[in-house]
Formats: sequence, structure tokens, C-alpha cells
Amino acid sequence: MNQYSVAEIIAADEAVPSPELLTEWLVAVGRDQDRESFANLFDYFAPRIKTYMLRLGAENALAEDLMQETMVKIWRKASTYERTRAVPSAWIFRIARNLRIDKLRRQKFHEVEFDAEAIGYTDDHNADHIGTGQLDAMQLHTHLESLPDDQMQVVRLAFFEGLSHSEICERLDLPLGTVKSRLRLAFGKLRKAMGEH
Repeated sequence: MNQYSVAEIIAADEAVPSPELLTEWLVAVGRDQDRESFANLFDYFAPRIKTYMLRLGAENALAEDLMQETMVKIWRKASTYERTRAVPSAWIFRIARNLRIDKLRRQKFHEVEFDAEAIGYTDDHNADHIGTGQLDAMQLHTHLESLPDDQMQVVRLAFFEGLSHSEICERLDLPLGTVKSRLRLAFGKLRKAMGEH
């Protein structure tokens, strides 16, 4: 499925409020919990967020849930919006994207935890029925936990939260070379550890 950018989704509609008006609404929600401004933001962004989720491959029900979660988070977090750092659409779609990534991450971790629980209750007679994929997932989870904190931090941000290298630099206030080096070291350790098993 094609991946559509936020700009393409927003540009598909001619009735786009100006960035200044969107900012005014978002600031009013954050400062005063202004319900009318939030209703304006909801009317404008809710269908676009849902379309964004659908185009990223989410089923209709999940797209609807993620849209609702995004709008709730906007209501709760609007006071943290900084107009000097991002336009409202970028800030809002980042929230939506991060919620989608969190949802996918929770599903993956749930699968790994379920596999680990199943393996814990397996006796020697049926241990050969355990899939190698389940064992690999368990081993990877164990090896991830054994990484030094600084390496685990960049791995978590890159692969579980979906941040780019530059976003990780900004989040952790680190140079790009340091982020890349920590990722390289972490993957070297993981490859070596997984290769031993």
C-alpha cells in the first residue's frame, strides 16, 4: 500500500484553515481549554487523521480508535504545544503517528510475552513443538534487556517509538555520531548474542 504524507492528506482538501488560525485554536485549547476551538480542531483534523491511518494500512475500527485517542491527547496536551517548534498540523500528526507506533509496539510485546508464558509452562516432552520464531523473540527480548542503558535508550527510540536519528538527537540532546555509534554497538552485541544461540 502506498504511504501518503501528511502534506498530501491536508493538501487534498481546498478548505484548509490558515496555519495562524490552527495555531490560534490549538493555543486556546491549551491555555483556556476552549471547547469551541477544540471542536474546530476536531472537525478539521479528525477525518484527516482517520484517512492517514487508513492509508497506513489500519483497519477501519483501528483507524477510528487511533483518531479518537489522538484527539483526546490533543485536548490533554495542547498546553505543551510550542508554536516556535512546529506548525499545528505537524505537531498533531506526530501525536497520531506516535500513538500508532505505540499500538503496534504493544501488540508485538504482547505476542512476545504470550510466547514466553507458553514456553514457561512447556515440559520436556513437548518442547520440540515450540517454534524457533518464538524462541528467537524470547532471546531477542532477553538480549535487549542486557544492553547498557545508553544503547537500549537509542534502540527503544529508533525501533519501538519509530524516531529518526535526527529526532533521537533532539530528544536526547546528543550529536548524530553518538546516536549512530550507540545503535551500531547495540546491533553488534545483539547480532553476536543471537548468533551464539
